[in-house]
Amino acid sequence: MKIVNVETVRADVIRLLAAAGLRADLAGDMSHIMVESDLMGHRTHGLAMLPTYLERLGKDLIRKDGDITVVRETASTLNWQAHRLPGAAIVRRALRSLYDKAEREPVVTASVANCSHIGSLQAYLEEPARRGYLCLMMVTDPGVASVAPFGGRDPVLTSNPIAAAIPTQGDPILIDQCTSLVSNAQVQSADRSRPLPGRWVVDNEGRPTDDPNALTADPPGTIMPLGGEDFGYKGFGFGIMVEAFALALSGHGRLTPKQRGAQGVFLQLIDPAAFCGAEAFLAETTDFVRRCKASRPAEGAKGIRLPGERAMSEKRRQLQGGLEITDELFERLVALASARGIDAFADVRLSA
Repeated sequence: MKIVNVETVRADVIRLLAAAGLRADLAGDMSHIMVESDLMGHRTHGLAMLPTYLERLGKDLIRKDGDITVVRETASTLNWQAHRLPGAAIVRRALRSLYDKAEREPVVTASVANCSHIGSLQAYLEEPARRGYLCLMMVTDPGVASVAPFGGRDPVLTSNPIAAAIPTQGDPILIDQCTSLVSNAQVQSADRSRPLPGRWVVDNEGRPTDDPNALTADPPGTIMPLGGEDFGYKGFGFGIMVEAFALALSGHGRLTPKQRGAQGVFLQLIDPAAFCGAEAFLAETTDFVRRCKASRPAEGAKGIRLPGERAMSEKRRQLQGGLEITDELFERLVALASARGIDAFADVRLSA
């Protein structure tokens, strides 16, 4: 494990993206979200995505410059066509626009079509929560189908994540979970020589299995909806919600030409001050956290951990001690930088 200064990493990632031709401000947003993901412990969606992003930039699958098209906009809503611009930059720009609208409207909503991969949803949530907003977020890629409807065997939707930020008087509650039993990345990164921890997937005959190779069969199997064999209809229902909110509402859905890496995003901010009042709202959410923490641990459990709690702890720890990068990923990033004539990630310590 390597430990790298956080700001050094941010700057070096920007340099790498800029060398690939990405506009400077877009590179800054991508770097911020990748590093934020790693700080929060979401390793599969942080710097591990950088080689993929560089490859996509090289193939013009991520647009390097240009601007969004404003399809429709009102005092409380916006609908953008992003033309495959970097997802991190588009979502952060949408948040800034919603903050402006929220000064005048209590509920503001963004619907974005056709931006590139946005990364970890949780990496966006702390900021609006610290500003006092309830935040709801959904995203999916209409070019990917890896989850069958509950009771089916053919893929129709994908992991379809849904996320929410809930302010409290302390750290916010940050919910980020896919509506499938596990994410695509979790199965793809599994050891193909060993069974999965559970029957997470369905083979191409519609049979639940713990064999990760079922997903690469011909025809491929699918990932279970959240709830698994018995209650997968619940996850399927939430997955349909994401299809409607992130794709159909944005105008960028599964009827558009199939091309992986172009996502639809739904983003909404709610100001509690316009409803019960900010103080009453925060009192309730903070008391909810207290009651959860006061709940007696179940047998064998270590205690109650609320959504986002581990992410906030990891972020504080790494901001103080340095960002942790596996040796394998570190060497890969150094090689990518070297190939572009960039001396990157020099401020490094070895993990104790």
